[in-house]
Amino acid sequence: MCLKYFRKKPIIPVNPGALKSPADSRDLPLSAFRTELRELPEKFIIPYKLPVTNQGNTPACVGFSSALMKGEKERREQNPVDFDGSWIYKQCKKIDDMPNIEGTYLRSALKILQKQGAKPLNQENTDESEWLKYRIGAYAKLDDNTFEGIKSAIYQFGVLIAGFYGTNEGWATKHIRPPKSGERQWGHAIPFIGFNKDYLIFQNSWGDWGNKGLGYAPKNYLPFESWAVLSDWPTFGDFELNEKPKHCFKENLRYGMENEDIKKLQECLKFKGIFPNAIKCSGKFGQLTLASVRHFQDKHKQRISEIVKYEIRCTGFVGPGTRNKLNSIFCEK
Repeated sequence: MCLKYFRKKPIIPVNPGALKSPADSRDLPLSAFRTELRELPEKFIIPYKLPVTNQGNTPACVGFSSALMKGEKERREQNPVDFDGSWIYKQCKKIDDMPNIEGTYLRSALKILQKQGAKPLNQENTDESEWLKYRIGAYAKLDDNTFEGIKSAIYQFGVLIAGFYGTNEGWATKHIRPPKSGERQWGHAIPFIGFNKDYLIFQNSWGDWGNKGLGYAPKNYLPFESWAVLSDWPTFGDFELNEKPKHCFKENLRYGMENEDIKKLQECLKFKGIFPNAIKCSGKFGQLTLASVRHFQDKHKQRISEIVKYEIRCTGFVGPGTRNKLNSIFCEK
């Protein structure tokens, strides 16, 4: 419920808040990056204190949840900065193609964090270029969105953002429950911050709701989607790739390959802001490189189609058209 919550008499929601993100073949599956754990602890909660927030009577839950998630990443660098969830939501509405609908996609917020960064709260500086240092690198969608899958993701990647279908009656207390027949449903985004053997623990954006802002989702009540941040741009230090790579791509490249050409491909994509700066260029054509190439193809789809004389599909395969476009940028003979 992406609006202000009153304990005595909850408001009947008039907007969806969090919307299920449309399918996109460029999404990275989290299983490609998750490592096999020896054993999960029975209880876990992130070790950082995050602020209790209140989105008020707005549909900005996606913005507030992603702001809290970004705040946790900064605290990992010993940089306790809090971010403006309303600003993130407003930026989402500029790219989600739904100007007349209140609420937005979780994926939209991650795109904003990746491309534009985040605006710190109570910051007088209005230069948006200063907020670029608060960008994230890569993000992934949970393809194992089960109780155990979400627990494992929280333990390995920290705060996740997730979207729920809920009702006023089901979210009246800190122990939430699934919607029942006849209850009016809405969409709501929350950040998961921990778990125990029976519940997933989240921090809501309804002020002093539940257990001082915390809520608990049982095993039989799971979100419709969840997302994790794989890498975060370091706030301090020089992390930009300043020098333009020089390379001519003469061979086709595809998923599963490993060679020097692919390392150069990753460097070129990193220079263009498509491959995450925080991740090493390994020369291995894995899921992250695949998604980055798809993004490059989507961005230059028209030009590549003109080169190969047919409408291309953004498959991630580096064929003649994609190589030609890369060479027009990076090949200096």
